[in-house]
Amino acid sequence: MEVLEQIPKYGCTPNSLSYNPLLHAFCKQKKMDRTMAFVDLMVSRGCYPDIVSYNTLLTALCRNGEVDVAVELLHQLKDKGCSPVLISYNTVIDGLTKAGKTKEALELLNETISKGLQPDIITYSTIASGLCREDRIEEAITTFCKVQDMGIRPNAVLYNAILLGLCKRRETHNAIDLFAYMILNGCMPNESTYTILLEGLAYEGLAKEARELLGELCSRGVVNNKFMKKGAIKMLDGPATT
Repeated sequence: MEVLEQIPKYGCTPNSLSYNPLLHAFCKQKKMDRTMAFVDLMVSRGCYPDIVSYNTLLTALCRNGEVDVAVELLHQLKDKGCSPVLISYNTVIDGLTKAGKTKEALELLNETISKGLQPDIITYSTIASGLCREDRIEEAITTFCKVQDMGIRPNAVLYNAILLGLCKRRETHNAIDLFAYMILNGCMPNESTYTILLEGLAYEGLAKEARELLGELCSRGVVNNKFMKKGAIKMLDGPATT
């Protein structure tokens, strides 16, 4: 801050490239009142926030549970001379779904499309995750199919969201089928994928099937010792929830 205070004395005007790192630092402190005061300082110095500045603010607002403020800011960007980009919408959609406001997230998705922006796999994975959190698995699967119809390749995040939703419903057999489809279509599972499946089997009282899956994964070198030590064995040795 002190350095920026001195810059005008040398006939130089700080720009958004100068202020954005400080803005990011303020946002990390999770004190939005101070952050917004800093933005006001930027403007008073004739330095207007750019899209990077606003995306940083949107992320901070969502992480601090102020998603309604983030939505309001998003809708004000054009008036502030800064058109929102896809990452702006993705950030707020993510904030809405995590706040349990999937209905509003879906409305924002439609707005994104109406603005001429093309949602990407991050957008749809976020929407599917929100739907699954609300046990709207059928709608999440519809989203999954829509992604494929659009020629977008589903990623592990999207698969994992639906796998988790199915396992929470105790539809582990369907989750296993989706896992096989995931492999068949060349999407590499990650540690979260295996954890979801193993926990789903164990919690459904299918410890034998879980051990068989774990054994198969180990024999194929899919999971390593680090994964085992992080709880796979302990999880399977624990009491199953039926």
